[in-house]
Amino acid sequence: MGSAGLEHYEPAALLRSVAVRRDLRGTGLGRRLTEATLELSRNLVVAEAYLLTETADLFFPRFRFRPIPRSGVPLGVRRSVEFTSTSACPASARAMVLDLRAM
Repeated sequence: MGSAGLEHYEPAALLRSVAVRRDLRGTGLGRRLTEATLELSRNLVVAEAYLLTETADLFFPRFRFRPIPRSGVPLGVRRSVEFTSTSACPASARAMVLDLRAM
């Protein structure tokens, strides 16, 4: 039905693989999955959540994610497969950040 993943790179986290089956898009499932994953981040005392997206850069601002240059992402997160493998996420993917301390 849907998925959302979280990789913890203390003190940051990488939100990844937020996806919803095509026929269930628009039902709020993506929002619920994202909210649950961000709540997990808060429980882990994560300061900032990062993500890469090619197709959902209009979806994530509703959670207060904002675009940033890839160079602004902490080194630990930039070493993840999402950032280092072009087959996981191409260089054209937009980096975004959410300051969880402000929430």
